[in-house]
Order: sequence, then C-alpha cells, then structure tokens
Amino acid sequence: MKSFKILLVLLIAVQSLSACKKDPVPSPVIPPVFEKTDYKVLFVGNSYTYYNDGVDYHLQQMLKADSSSDSINYVIRKIAVGAYTLEAHYADPLTITKIKSENWNTVVLQEQSTRPINNPELFSEYARYLDAEIKKVNAKTVLYMTWPDKDNPSDMDSLAASYQLVGRQLNAMVAPVGKVREYIQKTYPQIELYISDNKHPTLSGTYTAACVFYFSLLKKNPVENKYIPSGMSTENVVGIRKAVYDYIIQNP
Repeated sequence: MKSFKILLVLLIAVQSLSACKKDPVPSPVIPPVFEKTDYKVLFVGNSYTYYNDGVDYHLQQMLKADSSSDSINYVIRKIAVGAYTLEAHYADPLTITKIKSENWNTVVLQEQSTRPINNPELFSEYARYLDAEIKKVNAKTVLYMTWPDKDNPSDMDSLAASYQLVGRQLNAMVAPVGKVREYIQKTYPQIELYISDNKHPTLSGTYTAACVFYFSLLKKNPVENKYIPSGMSTENVVGIRKAVYDYIIQNP
C-alpha cells in the first residue's frame, strides 16, 4: 500500500512537471531576399535612334510593364546625335566616355542611314573601332539594322547585306529592324512607318524598333507585353507586335 502511494505521488509530480513545460517557440520564418540583377544597354546612333523620345525610351517602358514579375533590373540609355555616323561617334570623346561610363552588358551601334550602302568600308572600319572600345568594358556589340528611304525600297537588300557582313566580321548580333519594317509594310500596309520626309520613323516606326530589340536582344515575346505608347491605336500596337514576332520566328 505504501509503495502504491509513493508511485502515485511520483506520477502526479511527473504530470505536473510536464504541464509546466511550455511549447517551444517556433523559429521565425524569414523570406528569402531576391536582389535584381542589372542588365544595361546603351544605344549609339543618330535621329533614327532618338526620334519619338527614342528607341531606348519605348524599350524601357516595355520592360517596366514586366517589372513586377521580372528578376532583372533593365537600364536602357542612349547617346544619339543628328546625322552622326559611327565615324563621328568614334571621333567624339563624349561617346567614348559614355561607353566607358557604365558596366554595360550591350552596346547597340546604329550607322548613318545611307553609309552602309554608299561607303560600306567606312561603316565596317568604324564599327570595328567602336567594337574594340566596347570589348574593353566587357560588353557585347549589337548592330541596329536601319531602313531605306520610302522612295527607295529596293535599297533594303543592300542595307541588310551590309549589316549582316559587318555582323559576321565582328561576331555581333544584328537586330533586323529594317527587314521587320519591310515585312510590316507588306503585311500591314495601313501602319505608317515614315513621317512626311519619307526617312524618319513615325511613333509606330520607333515602337517597331523597340519591339525588335525586346524580342531579338532580350528574348522577350512582344505579343505578351502590355505597354501601349500614348498616341498609338491598340490595333496598330497589336499588329506590330505580331509582325515582329512572326518575322523573327520565321527568320532566326
């Protein structure tokens, strides 16, 4: 009987001690911190680059439309002077300083409109000189294929051939803006890509270039992008996006 009482007392004591123990405090859950990686692009060109606020501006706006779901922080800039050739850019300390000023991932070179046809040797020479400067900052060169005057559409083949040749010489990608414009003119003739001087781009023309770089350079499908430039109809925006996608997919 005495042993039973002792056992009972011990059992009650153990239960009391167990009751006094508190549940362990769980460790706080700390969400992982994701830092966006910078990807920087510099456009070097002239009025074909800076018209309508610039290809860089509209490309940046397209990327901002993706920002909530994108792990990359895109920085898009330009140095563009009216009528400049790549030769003029190479001779301009401001351009060289700009190339050296940031840790660019890509530098886009846009030659003066007719030089790839009228003087392809100078186009090649100064593209090569600028490419050497670009390589010094560990960036890659991309060529911005432009377009012929509206009155001379047959010049497109010569322009494209000149850009492709320099692209092979530099082992650089060529963004086929001119060829996409040609495709749009055939497929969506209601979309006007030239202003009244028959040379410079309308807003639709500049947006076309931005879509080409969005897709060919950054590997993003423009058909899925939500940015609509102020002043453009939704119909034209949708047509341009689809044309850019269709042309590049068919001409990798």
